[in-house]
Amino acid sequence: MTEQVLVCDFSKGARVSFALAEIGRRPGEAATFICASRADFDVALAHFLDAHGHPKLKGAAVSARRSEENGRLTRLEDGMEITREDLRAALDIQRVNLVNCFVARALAMPKLRRGERISVQEGQPGEETVMLVLGPNYGLGNAALLSDGAGGWTALPGEGGHSSLAAKTEREWQVINGLRDLRGGVVRETAMSQQGFRDLWTILHALDDQTAPELSPAEIVERARSGDATACEVIHLTTVWLADMAGDIALIMSATSGIYLAGALMDIIGDTFDADVFAARFTENPSFSGFLGRIPVWRTAVTDMELIGLATLFD
Repeated sequence: MTEQVLVCDFSKGARVSFALAEIGRRPGEAATFICASRADFDVALAHFLDAHGHPKLKGAAVSARRSEENGRLTRLEDGMEITREDLRAALDIQRVNLVNCFVARALAMPKLRRGERISVQEGQPGEETVMLVLGPNYGLGNAALLSDGAGGWTALPGEGGHSSLAAKTEREWQVINGLRDLRGGVVRETAMSQQGFRDLWTILHALDDQTAPELSPAEIVERARSGDATACEVIHLTTVWLADMAGDIALIMSATSGIYLAGALMDIIGDTFDADVFAARFTENPSFSGFLGRIPVWRTAVTDMELIGLATLFD
């Protein structure tokens, strides 16, 4: 019988996804459950295994927005915990990997197929150097893959979302000051997250002496599709500040193998994302514009990227 592993992601709020993967292969179709508590998680896990005939597992891997601490993964929103020992007992296995969700996404990058990524900047990729993944959702995550020079990759987590947000124009400076007044402090994920997206909408209206209607990120994007100037500016600021972050990390890490933009907010922005605006800001560097211009950049177009990456831990 083919050996299988269980992969699970609970980085998207109450949504928990499970899938099975044969060793060395991508996961099969994922099943998603709403788990408001640890009890719900246990019920969902039992239901998933029952639906698949209680397969004999070689191991399991789980991802969340936080990193492992003392054999535990904790859900950021409510403190729900998954422990290595609990999973060992429940699944009758020894090997359990607990990783940050952006590390899982990084591990998936070499496995993405042509149709699962959209070109933002074509570039000329350097072979087996460093790849980056970053993107906004509830926060702003990033991780890197470092080549070992022999066809293998090592994942490196990062906390770039908590680095400082800089302004390059007077308007950007005004918006950052508005964010500081609203939130008390400003880092990159203050602006580049789902909450930050709504805050930009509010602040831009205030700068123009207007009152902003309460809208979700998806509703703001719909306004942009209809030509709303403020909604378009929200997307523009998100785009250029994401490009700044990508450029900074690319220079720090010499990430010539490529950069992947991921995250649910990127999916919401969708076709309103302007690749030319991103590329122009990404390469805006007085000394290394040419270097940055040779780095390929893609947007991901695949669901459950975390599960794909988790399965690679058993290759």
